[in-house]
Amino acid sequence: MIGIIAAMKEEMQLLKDALGVEEAERICGIDFFVGNIAGKEIILSQCGVGKVNSSMAATILIDHFGVNFILNTGIAGGIRGLQPKDIILANSLMYHDVDVEAFGYAYGQVPGMPKQYIPSLEYILQIKRILQDLGYSYKEGIIYSGDSFVHHLDSLRKVDTSSLCATEMEGASIAQVCVKSSIDFVVLRYISDSVGHPSQIADYSSFESEMANRSAEICLEILKKLG
Repeated sequence: MIGIIAAMKEEMQLLKDALGVEEAERICGIDFFVGNIAGKEIILSQCGVGKVNSSMAATILIDHFGVNFILNTGIAGGIRGLQPKDIILANSLMYHDVDVEAFGYAYGQVPGMPKQYIPSLEYILQIKRILQDLGYSYKEGIIYSGDSFVHHLDSLRKVDTSSLCATEMEGASIAQVCVKSSIDFVVLRYISDSVGHPSQIADYSSFESEMANRSAEICLEILKKLG
């Protein structure tokens, strides 16, 4: 059983159409759509934006629906080595807005949790093969999550942006829930804008719906081939 989490309607509409289910099961204010894609039982969630919404959705998918794998799809802002329309497959996820350094933790680390969250290697390898078979080029890197739309690189001055990375608002919180619950997860994003670029806001406004739909399209193709 596979759980899919998307933050916004634009990021999940295509997947919802593929499920062919109109009636949602509403739990804690979040809509869940239950159906099948290519013979696989899918629970689709439009969680809403931000860490609390996404962690609620992940918890419900695991505890209420009993999913054993969560795929987070949607859009992200490119930081280093990423441009609009690039695909990024997270090889680790971290917070850019958690600070408990005063008590000896690394910046971005939640007490009692690892500094970074590592997606399931088994599923990463499967998805990489699927993307290659479908002819999609993709990049691997760090995804930083936080409760802000990052449009100035100064906001990320305390995290390492020297290698390929992106930022969004849900991935690391989903990853944290999955790690605590011993559930496999993968975060796959489509880049909608370049953080700090003079045209970032205009690009996001222009590309948001297109890139969100494209992300859902790629996710749908992956689901059809996922073993």
